[in-house]
Amino acid sequence: MNQMKLEFLAEEQEVVKKANQLIRARHEFTMYEQRIFAAMVAKLDRGTDTFPVQEIPIKRICDRSNSSDLYRRIDEITTRLVDQKIVIRTTDEEGKEEFKKVNVFGMCQYKEGEGTLKAQFTEAMRPFLLNLSERFTLYLITIFLRLRSKYSTQLYEILKMREDLRETEMSVEKFRRILGLEDKYRDFYGLKQRVIEQAREELKEKADIYFTYKVRREGRKPVGIIFFIHRNDQVVDELEDSLPVPEPSGGADDKPNLNPKKMFMQDLSQEELSDLSGKQLDEIYQEARNRAKRANQGRSSKMLLKQQTHAYMEKIWGHEG
Repeated sequence: MNQMKLEFLAEEQEVVKKANQLIRARHEFTMYEQRIFAAMVAKLDRGTDTFPVQEIPIKRICDRSNSSDLYRRIDEITTRLVDQKIVIRTTDEEGKEEFKKVNVFGMCQYKEGEGTLKAQFTEAMRPFLLNLSERFTLYLITIFLRLRSKYSTQLYEILKMREDLRETEMSVEKFRRILGLEDKYRDFYGLKQRVIEQAREELKEKADIYFTYKVRREGRKPVGIIFFIHRNDQVVDELEDSLPVPEPSGGADDKPNLNPKKMFMQDLSQEELSDLSGKQLDEIYQEARNRAKRANQGRSSKMLLKQQTHAYMEKIWGHEG
């Protein structure tokens, strides 16, 4: 990413800051509940050690087309919020898994006619929301509230967590577990069309990042998904009127960890990725690597060799495509 991310320039109350453990946690939030949760997190004074009672206007978490439905269901929603738990999975040094279940809200209150929702996080949420100095993720609440699918919002958070790496891979099993889809869309085609593709289209239209992806298979069985994360300049440009996005000065930390295959796939469209087989990718890579070696006869550094391999991969693909 060559441009500074929007969340670094926004007012603190417009930014959601969550521990990565919280983003990877499993939960059963509906779309409205996800929005309330994120909006409450954005309101936090993250330098304090306690959670105050906070309030948000109901109109902020709904649009005009569904506001009447939200007001009608607000009693049900507040009841569910105080009952909601998140499940955090960790692994100790011996490889043993630990499951920690945490109630999110200790109190939720709505008074008819005021149009605001009051809530307070439980003390158990403190390690995941307050005084975070490492392993956390930031994003703009404005962008999060644009999304209309709960799967889009969950996938958006996961991808923001790995935005600087430009790609992330997870097993199909883990993907299902994090999104609470163990018992839905059991055939992968349904999961792909109803969850992954819908989220891809919505993020491309509304978010500051979007993704393309490649399905990893063992034989014919889908076992993993590689997500390639891209900055969505069109959406960022739309927000520039209200939020300036200056160019950074750059520095030593900008050095990339080069991987010619991943760099090549990041530049492909979703249609091209879908048509590209693993065998074809390996053949293009091997041919490009051999060309780069022949061109340099061992004189180049490893980084330059990788850059040239990537360039040859694009040249081979352009000739064959």
